[in-house]
Amino acid sequence: MIIVADIGGSRMRIAVSDAPDSFEEPVIVETPASFDEAVATFADTVRDLAQGRPVTGGAVGVPGLLSPDRQTLLRAPNLPDWAGRNVVDAFSQAVGAPIRFENDVALGALGEARYGAGVGASIVAYLASGTGVNGARVTDGRLDRPTYGFEIGFQLLGTDASAPEWTSLVSGTGFTKRYGTSPREVTDPAVWNEVADYFAYGLYNTILHWSPERVVLGGTFFTSGDVPLERVRATLRAIAHALPELPDIKLAKLGDRSGLYGALALATAS
Repeated sequence: MIIVADIGGSRMRIAVSDAPDSFEEPVIVETPASFDEAVATFADTVRDLAQGRPVTGGAVGVPGLLSPDRQTLLRAPNLPDWAGRNVVDAFSQAVGAPIRFENDVALGALGEARYGAGVGASIVAYLASGTGVNGARVTDGRLDRPTYGFEIGFQLLGTDASAPEWTSLVSGTGFTKRYGTSPREVTDPAVWNEVADYFAYGLYNTILHWSPERVVLGGTFFTSGDVPLERVRATLRAIAHALPELPDIKLAKLGDRSGLYGALALATAS
């Protein structure tokens, strides 16, 4: 039996699996602020889910920047007590089995590529826009290997010292700062068209760098339907002078379970 989990700043989603392409119903628990408490809560939840079955391994997604060997969480804005911790050693010892770690968006990309909207495409670029913006590329069913991690949300849209980072224009946090209110409070189509245009420019840069066959868009900005996808496509067509044609663009299919499916793919990879 293996463990698959997606850990966020406020909640941990944990499930177990005895099959190569599915997992049991996930359990959602709060993420303790303390790293040590979080590890203990994770281990207790796994024991409850296992019901005496032996745990042989697993994979976990976390929202932060991991070391090149994927052992240590170097930076975790939403989990400050986790920064600098060897997550692999701590979690593996707690459950008595080897646990692999990867960035949560990267696992979302792997999940969509292997089980969701990316199925059938050889090169998949996955981008998630929610509290922040990030993405990853999957080639022939495997995550591309970065040194630290993909951080495409921090690309600069401009050339001077005041050039904004892409995430400041198209994320929930950036939206609130820019417009002075929560995205949930805004229904004006003109605002969302502007966000769609900003998104299209950063997406175009990413398409040029990664040259995907298919782009999968996830995160709350797209799953909620707030950002008009057709506007994104129209703006891309207007600015895409360097490419003979744009990649296929689809919305993510797996919802909040894309990371769990990515963890399943990672945990079962040879």
